[in-house]
Amino acid sequence: MAMCRLSIVIALLLSCTATPVTVPSPSPTATASPIQLPSATASPSPRPDLTIVPAGEIRGDHALVLQVSQQPGGVTGAMRFWDVPLDGTAPKQLLSYNQGEKLLTQGDTFDFSRQLSPDGRQLVLADPVDMAGSGLLVVDLSAGTTRLIRTTGGADRPAWRPDGRRIAYRGFTVAGPLQKETGIWVVSAAGGTPQQVVAGALSGGGATWVYGWTEDGAGLAIGTGGAGVSDVSVVDVATGTLTRIGGAAHGVAIRAKRPSVAIVFEDQPSAAPPTGIAGAPSSAARVGHLEVRDTTFAAPRTVARYGVEGTMLWDPRWNPSSNEILMFWICGEGVQERDELVVVDGVTGARRALATSTCVRSASWNADGTKILYTGDLETARLRNADGSNDHVLFRPAMPPGAFQQAVIAVIAFVPR
Repeated sequence: MAMCRLSIVIALLLSCTATPVTVPSPSPTATASPIQLPSATASPSPRPDLTIVPAGEIRGDHALVLQVSQQPGGVTGAMRFWDVPLDGTAPKQLLSYNQGEKLLTQGDTFDFSRQLSPDGRQLVLADPVDMAGSGLLVVDLSAGTTRLIRTTGGADRPAWRPDGRRIAYRGFTVAGPLQKETGIWVVSAAGGTPQQVVAGALSGGGATWVYGWTEDGAGLAIGTGGAGVSDVSVVDVATGTLTRIGGAAHGVAIRAKRPSVAIVFEDQPSAAPPTGIAGAPSSAARVGHLEVRDTTFAAPRTVARYGVEGTMLWDPRWNPSSNEILMFWICGEGVQERDELVVVDGVTGARRALATSTCVRSASWNADGTKILYTGDLETARLRNADGSNDHVLFRPAMPPGAFQQAVIAVIAFVPR
């Protein structure tokens, strides 16, 4: 489960501008990479700003790609989600909408790993302009339908339970200039009365982060301190008991299979010179380690470490078919660029580095773990074999009409069941 992908990506990738925006057209118009055009037209939506094209039956290996764009003077983003076959056939725009106004200073960030349902069919959203601040919108990508789950106050940072039956989220209220977190909540995926698990903001300062559910679905991994530097705790959903399991984390990945948990932790700041490595600021002169646990509360094992690199390892992802963990070196303003994916075996500790042609912004495995999907240059989603071979552009969307900048910022395997 990732935590600050969009806060880092939007804030740093788009030159520290506000989250990007554009007004989606009534039907998909972006071109595919390298030359193909999307084949479908948008279906009517009960929400005027949101358009959906049903994915229908998915055959073969596909990816779900997020494109964000911005119009001149815009202060919110325009989100476009694409179904992209890995065999190079025509992609299809499935979903587009404008984001609502950012209601909290440390607001929502999009994360496929917690917002795409376990069956791969549904996205849970909190930011479409038609409903932001009023609940959670569940979008069935296969059927092309939506349903709104009403919440008590505002909701963001949603996360599906592993069985798909419940959704956790951070609650909040906004009254004029006053902002207040109302704690961590859980609601049935079918709708109903939300249950408050943790009341109010957590102690320790900073915003509350939702990483996702534990491997058994009994608890929630959450953090305090904000994206990318959050201490990690687990709250028991039934009792509300909160247990701290670690310090500043750069990503949490949890799966059902053992070992279940992988976390990149930041250790104490190094004794590097004030300017850090290669002129990087001292804030980037950190050391850290990759920790693995058989279960959430089991004894931790360190399987990899990194030294003073001028950057930091980020966002672990379990291979769906093995014990390998995929990570990348974070990039952006204030860190040294290192164009490389890192793969570590969570049992043996065997480690390999895969050079890339660009700084990596997000990375994920394909459905069977034999390929790696990643984004980096803001314009494309890329694909390569897990051994590093055959690295190539998978998808290059055209700039949406009226937009002046865009970013392809997230990708994940798309295998609806």
